[in-house]
Amino acid sequence: MQVTFEVTYADGWWSASAHAPGNAIYTQGKSIGELIDNILEATSLHYTEELEAGEQITVVTKYRSETHEQESHIPPNFEYKVDIIAATSGC
Repeated sequence: MQVTFEVTYADGWWSASAHAPGNAIYTQGKSIGELIDNILEATSLHYTEELEAGEQITVVTKYRSETHEQESHIPPNFEYKVDIIAATSGC
C-alpha cells in the first residue's frame, strides 16, 4: 500500500496530510527531519493491523512551493520515499 503526504510550510512549521484508504492522517514538525519522523510514526499507528499482518506500507512525501516568498533554506520542492515493514520479534 502507498500513502502519499502533501507537505506544506507556514509560520515556521512543516505540516503534512494524507488521505489514504480508510484514514486521513495529519501531522507536523518544526524541521523536515522531525516532520518525517512524525509521518512515519503516525502512519505506523494508523496501519498497525496491516503492518502486523505483514503488509508493506510505502510512504511518499511531496512538497512543492506555491510561493516565491519562501525562506532561503527551504528547497522549492522535494520528495521523500520510505517503506515501513513490521518489525519481527526476536528469538
